[in-house]
Amino acid sequence: MPLTKTTITKFRIFCLLLGLSLVSSCYPEWKLAKTFIESKPDISLMIIPADYIFKNNLKLRDTGDTSGMSGNQTDSLLMAKSLFLKYISDSVFLETFINSMISEFEKLGIKVYVNNTDTFLFLSSPAFVLNIAQLEVEETTLNHKDTEDYEETTYYKTIQANAVNVNSWFELSWLNPKKEGRKLFFASETIADIVDGYFTQNLITGQVYYKYDIIEMDVDVIYRYCELLGIRYAGYTFDYLMNQYIIRNFPPDRKIRYFMHYNRYYNTLDPTWNERFEIIEE
Repeated sequence: MPLTKTTITKFRIFCLLLGLSLVSSCYPEWKLAKTFIESKPDISLMIIPADYIFKNNLKLRDTGDTSGMSGNQTDSLLMAKSLFLKYISDSVFLETFINSMISEFEKLGIKVYVNNTDTFLFLSSPAFVLNIAQLEVEETTLNHKDTEDYEETTYYKTIQANAVNVNSWFELSWLNPKKEGRKLFFASETIADIVDGYFTQNLITGQVYYKYDIIEMDVDVIYRYCELLGIRYAGYTFDYLMNQYIIRNFPPDRKIRYFMHYNRYYNTLDPTWNERFEIIEE
């Protein structure tokens, strides 16, 4: 069977990933991360849930002229004009997010506490408090851009898609704050309509035009995505604790080069630059 361009590309990607996995096992960050995971550390975590979510509609153009309105009137109009925000239930959103986070923490071997405060306060094992300080949902738009060359002409097409940003702030602290203090984390993720489009040319007239379909998101999609974020951010928290272990045990004469990420589903360890919390307060 002849090799296609797609097959060759996939093979190159496979070789690259294989090479990275082989190289990764040679550096101390990977070895210490592996030691941390295999030791199955006894870690306890209390989660303090957020009480509600903030909702902001950033589609200001949809409201028309609001110069004569107060700030509260403008906010009410933006909420009424929203496609998703006015239908999102805080309780469903928070329950979905927190339950998926708790489930993932437990799969990572972390003991989770939510209401059993008395037991948690007297733990002798390493214990942390994760405060879900704020969750914000923003409704906005994204421009899907596509280009294609036909002969000596480049064609451009922009399709506006609906999008939702989920911004999250977390505060992580030791049970004994005098020991390590606290860390404030931030993460932001975007979900949007899926635009599936392509350029095509009429072979008779030579005219080039753009054909596309839009898979529109809805509130149920947002809830499902919220569940994925709970899983992802539990993993990010685990990664932070793992990398703190790496810092404490790293050879003092060497410089740490990588922040390690553990993928529980595939049981893999890899350096990461993007799959992690942004630390906004030391």
